[in-house]
Amino acid sequence: MEEAGDLGAHTGRWWTHEELISAPHKTSHRDHGRGLHSIKRDPHFAIGHWSFIAVTPAGALLWDPPSWLDTEVLDLVRGFGDVTAIATSHPHMFGAQLGWSRALGGVPVLVNERNREWLPAPDPAFEFWDERAEPLPGLELVRLGGHMRGSAVARTPDGSILAGDTITGGLAPNWVSFQRNFPKHIPMSAAVVRRIVDRLDDFSYDRLYTLGGDTIDRDARAVVRRSAETHIRWVRGDFDHLT
Repeated sequence: MEEAGDLGAHTGRWWTHEELISAPHKTSHRDHGRGLHSIKRDPHFAIGHWSFIAVTPAGALLWDPPSWLDTEVLDLVRGFGDVTAIATSHPHMFGAQLGWSRALGGVPVLVNERNREWLPAPDPAFEFWDERAEPLPGLELVRLGGHMRGSAVARTPDGSILAGDTITGGLAPNWVSFQRNFPKHIPMSAAVVRRIVDRLDDFSYDRLYTLGGDTIDRDARAVVRRSAETHIRWVRGDFDHLT
């Protein structure tokens, strides 16, 4: 069992919902085109993740919902379209998902079966899935594992991958990385990275967006493959003679 408590409270203390709402902040918004939007709280709270809204003709998916909920951000999300489903990439994003479900009229919250143990309590809004799910026509959730057992990505109908923490960015442009543990910078093994890339090869995609806001706006599939091959060679020991 991996040790718990790798990273302490990001803000130094617990915040109540009322304190979080009343603290001065604004909501940043990015329009990625092709029906995809992302939003983020500034100054950031907790890990400062980006949330995504994927708009389709049949409704919208709220992916990795914001960790706070007030009138401003609720009106912003509603303005993108009719949210018909909520889903998260992994349990670190569970925080406000039920609050968002209720604020949006009781829309279902899709939870990967392998993340069930991290839910604080049962709720009628939860709908469980395992390897794949299609909450909207052409919009798929795919379990890849890696960062956590139930870690997943969303593939939108337009061909964008919302990667959560399963795939993340790097300092080099047009490059991605694969980490098991972020606070300690522990990389995923060669076998796990190979599994992730092989599963993604079932899908056509050209863009990729991460939880931290990294963007690959073109040729994302080639970027993922190239990055994965290099990662695998390094952790496998192919370059040990250089170290």
